Amino acid sequence: MKKFMMLMAVVMVAVFSAGVLVAADAPAKVTVKDVQKTKSAVTFDHKAHADRIKNCAECHHKDAAGKEQKCFACHKAEKKGDAISLKDAMHAKCKDCHSKDATKKAPTKCDGCHKK
Repeated sequence: MKKFMMLMAVVMVAVFSAGVLVAADAPAKVTVKDVQKTKSAVTFDHKAHADRIKNCAECHHKDAAGKEQKCFACHKAEKKGDAISLKDAMHAKCKDCHSKDATKKAPTKCDGCHKK
């Protein structure tokens, strides 16, 4: 039993360390400007989101660890195949997560993300 627990501890350290190393290469700020027509581009603190969520796959759900790419790589301006549009993906994923924020600091209204 002790050997199993030690092995599990080593595996967990390796898994969480890999996430930290991958997040270290991530950009500090990200601007999503690929599909905006009437609203301003959205700039957010990617590092703060990565630090808080700690699981890149939460947003980069189809990418292998260490090979995360921009959302627009899959989510285009219009729905394409099984990938919803970028606007719909952002509004669903981001807004849904923000609405669950217990601190109530995450923006949920248009002007909260689309600054004028």
